[in-house]
Amino acid sequence: MDEQERERRRAAELQASHELLQATMDASTDMIQVFVAIRDAAGRIVDFRWVLNNHTSETRYGEVRGESLLQRNPGVVEEGIFDAFCRVTETGLPEQAERHYVHEQFDGWFYQTVVKLGDGVATTTRDISEWKATQAEILRLREEVVQVRLADSESQLAAIFATAPVGLSVITPEGRFLRVNDELCRIVGRPAEALLNASVAEITHPDDMAPSLIAITQAAATGRPSTLDKRYFRPDGSQVWASSTISLLPPTGGQGSRFLVVTADLTDRRKTEAALRRSEASQRVLIAELQHRTSNLMGVVRSIADHTARGTDDLAGFLAHFDDRMAALSRVQGLLSRLNDHDRVSFEDLIHTELAAMGGRAGRTTLEGPTGVRLRSTTVHTLAMAIHELATNAIKHGALGQADGRLAIRWSLDPCGADGKPWLHIDWRESGVAMPQADTRTDRHGQGRELIERALPYQLNARTTYALGADGVHCTIAIPVSASMIEGDA
Repeated sequence: MDEQERERRRAAELQASHELLQATMDASTDMIQVFVAIRDAAGRIVDFRWVLNNHTSETRYGEVRGESLLQRNPGVVEEGIFDAFCRVTETGLPEQAERHYVHEQFDGWFYQTVVKLGDGVATTTRDISEWKATQAEILRLREEVVQVRLADSESQLAAIFATAPVGLSVITPEGRFLRVNDELCRIVGRPAEALLNASVAEITHPDDMAPSLIAITQAAATGRPSTLDKRYFRPDGSQVWASSTISLLPPTGGQGSRFLVVTADLTDRRKTEAALRRSEASQRVLIAELQHRTSNLMGVVRSIADHTARGTDDLAGFLAHFDDRMAALSRVQGLLSRLNDHDRVSFEDLIHTELAAMGGRAGRTTLEGPTGVRLRSTTVHTLAMAIHELATNAIKHGALGQADGRLAIRWSLDPCGADGKPWLHIDWRESGVAMPQADTRTDRHGQGRELIERALPYQLNARTTYALGADGVHCTIAIPVSASMIEGDA
């Protein structure tokens, strides 16, 4: 095989793996992008090029695959994004950061995870603009209300209490409430009368009471505000998170020490933070899965390319067979990409998808077997390629390519097969086929038969037979299936 043909094969392998990953990436609501590094003659990274991005990313960026990162978004240098991509590519260490993007397409805050993928990076990015805006507003209101400590006027304090959009209270050093506003009552779920007859300790989570007392002591000793996040109990037993800033008020009218407490409801923010932590964990899992699938799929593609090359004598023949087998692999990946985390591809879905792609021929095909037999994810690709090879040969030489030919595909489930585990038994039988002379059956002894007789037993622990009978092929395949054998039994 010459160098030009090898280049074509490598390009075909890369394109196939990209297409198979795309369906998985599009299932995420986060922006997912994959970049490859562009290096100069000295090996230094000078740019990155988009090679993949999912549907969520396209809604913001548009179609960018193949484009230069620096030409499309030169601001990434100033924002530190380009340097982060370089560090991750060179060190292999992932990075996470909140970033403020300002581009033609959007202006907002995002939480971005960057991991190494090949000679480049994969990124997952979540929009946190709304959360950042909420944080900024809480800080602004807190600073505004804290200035009340400088006011000597009771009327000024009363006006602020009546209009402030955050919780306000005045407490004694012992934590008794002297004054509260409506927003604090809403946050803790109690009327003003109940709070004015209570103390901070009565509505604070026990684990947060000691830090509250320390904050009061520090504010009294230093004269500077003390801030802490804490939990309050509501009468219904639920908890609410709040951020409290405690400031020492100037003495007025002979009164003893008093403290102004500014309270901002953090419940929604805490939920957002928890969601971000879960998202970060899921992003790491997704990237690991992308890396795992890329490696596996490239191995499958490479194996298909090698087998196809051995069975063809010219480039045109190789490309035709290779494209056909890549289409079969893409159909399988399409089935996998539509599944939820705990779903499995069923055998009848696999059969129907392959036969439909081959043009149907429903009048000459019999399908019999139980529905919902769930296949192990690790077996789907190899079994699908075996079915594809059987169907392709049936169209070229057998039951699906001759007017009198008939194809019967029957399957059964043995719940307690080998080692007490469930096994699927598949019987592929062609009939009514005018068989060619032995010296013209080369395709029948090619990759399909090798896949069934060698690869399936080796890779899937399958038991197989393959025979060329007087009127067509008879093939049997027995493989272990998912322990949750029937849909709904998981």
